[in-house]
Amino acid sequence: MKALDDSLFSRDSEFQKLLVGRRDVDVTRAALELARDFESDLDFQPTLDWIQNCADELTAGVASAATDRIALERLADSLANRYGLHGTSECFEAAESSLLPCVIESRQGLPITLSILYCAVAERLGIPLTIAPAPQHVICRLVSDQTSLFVDPFNSGRILTEEECYRWIQERTQLERNMIGPTLRPASPRMVIERMLMNLKNLYVQQEMWDRLWPVQYRLALLNPSSVEARRDLGITAAEAGRPGLAIDLLRECLPGVSGPEKEFMQRAITAAESRLAKWN
Repeated sequence: MKALDDSLFSRDSEFQKLLVGRRDVDVTRAALELARDFESDLDFQPTLDWIQNCADELTAGVASAATDRIALERLADSLANRYGLHGTSECFEAAESSLLPCVIESRQGLPITLSILYCAVAERLGIPLTIAPAPQHVICRLVSDQTSLFVDPFNSGRILTEEECYRWIQERTQLERNMIGPTLRPASPRMVIERMLMNLKNLYVQQEMWDRLWPVQYRLALLNPSSVEARRDLGITAAEAGRPGLAIDLLRECLPGVSGPEKEFMQRAITAAESRLAKWN
């Protein structure tokens, strides 16, 4: 397949790192780059300052903590109670819940965006907190010589032991314990950003917000250059977002890699895009 032009995101330095397989990605800045898709003049500094201020206020308390658990409790108490970060069911229906500046302003967000904020503050305090991509509900994990603990930013920063975390996930998902373990390992920056993008994609498809979906699906296609599905979805998005010429090119390119009902669906989409393009000419 022909390489996609990534110049649309040329100023997104962290996203560009992901495209070439680098792992030294600042996840907070990468998440802000996604937010900038919907506010082109977004200033990252207020978000970064907020994170630093949270860390500054906690420095003394964390430094004096006798155990890792106490340090984590102080972090969670500050972010959940002093700053009011939490999640609600309504967050899953709002794109703003995926955008860090909006989450800081409203104090509400998805598990993954709240986890990014928790980890960003923790990093500045020297707390080795990582994002664990648990099924259906991202959480944070602290692994040290003393213990292995989990914190759930969505549910007011509640702290779980490893056994409590396994039980909680099993109750939610009915998965076997051996299937849960791998999802509690630290997520790579790419995994975090792709999961954020998929959250936005699913929401925009449900709400038929094609213009907003366009940069999201374009990023997914760039991250997965050999994926026929990602390229197909970009073609469909292009058609719905008023880019019929590009939609035709993308969908035709994907045709050799599909068959059966999917091929018929794509051929119909191409025909519809051609009809739409003809009306413009």
